[in-house]
Amino acid sequence: MTNFLPAGIINETISDINQKAREMKTFLAEERLEELKKSIDELEEIALDLWVFIERFQCEPLIYTGPGKTDEVIKRLEWALAFSEEDLEQMLKAMNSRKKA
Repeated sequence: MTNFLPAGIINETISDINQKAREMKTFLAEERLEELKKSIDELEEIALDLWVFIERFQCEPLIYTGPGKTDEVIKRLEWALAFSEEDLEQMLKAMNSRKKA
């Protein structure tokens, strides 16, 4: 299991927010206030859902802007983390061995 997620869900939600804002402008221009109020409530719910989704993460999301397809980058990050975790474990073992000696 990976701890890296493609940002697709965030991109889709931002697109939904943009679409809802354009819809609200139309309702306002046409003085369709009941529909505008409903859209405001929907926009608030969309934003809250995204906030709750991101808030559950243990750390802030990172955005990688370098080359490579999403799946390739995730594989490289997982590989790098696996090696760094192994190196850390070996370092801790070596330090504990030195302390005991």
